[in-house]
Amino acid sequence: MKVAAVGDNCVDVYYTLNRFYPTGNAVDFAINLKKLGQDVSLVSIKGNDVFGVAVENVLKNYGIDLTHFYDGDRQSAAAQMNVINGDRVHEKFNGNVLAEFTLNEERLAFVKQFDVVYSEKWSRIGRYIKEIKNGNNIMIHDFSKRLQDPTNEEILPYLDYAFFSYEKLDDDIREFLKVTQKKTGRVVIAMLGEDGSLAYDGKEFHRELADKVKVVNTVGAGDSYVAGFTKGLCEGLGLEECMHKGKVTATGIIQMFDPY
Repeated sequence: MKVAAVGDNCVDVYYTLNRFYPTGNAVDFAINLKKLGQDVSLVSIKGNDVFGVAVENVLKNYGIDLTHFYDGDRQSAAAQMNVINGDRVHEKFNGNVLAEFTLNEERLAFVKQFDVVYSEKWSRIGRYIKEIKNGNNIMIHDFSKRLQDPTNEEILPYLDYAFFSYEKLDDDIREFLKVTQKKTGRVVIAMLGEDGSLAYDGKEFHRELADKVKVVNTVGAGDSYVAGFTKGLCEGLGLEECMHKGKVTATGIIQMFDPY
């Protein structure tokens, strides 16, 4: 299966640690998926600074297809980060060049040919999703913690798999999954940190427990889970098997500092 990741790229800068790394939901997803042996194309916009070059170099090193990683006219998106007790803390974020990201006619035609299309916030995929969804492809979107964003409504009807991040397993997230699943007709998954993950397919809930490991950095946990899940889809696995593959991938990532 052919997979495209449509969306963001940025750098996370840890001033207290004197280090940075290229990242972004789409970048982390693409690299983790490639590490699992699945070819993937990144459709995104490149910053016109040294950080943009750094992002491009990392992606090239992992063998990501960058034929549609096009040049922008602004600085790279950047997040000022910190780590407290193993948990990432976003102290400041500037989207910069991501504000210019669009799918022109040629890039849109490119995306439409893929079997699996992943997207996230900065893709603003709602502008294009109706045209991209052809009935045969698999549409995946990572909403992260934006459970109640009004723009979710225009995306959900076209999705096959909708991913959300939530802090724990409780009655609220169970009800949210039920309500949201009715808007998609397919599968909604909540990634729950220490409580693992929970999916609802319209008939029943499916649970994947988290492994107890030492957490170094949670950056990339959700992205790597979605990558592992997607690899399972590409292999023709069932829902629970895909959830397990997502858990295994994410468990490896949270035990290291970098998100891939």
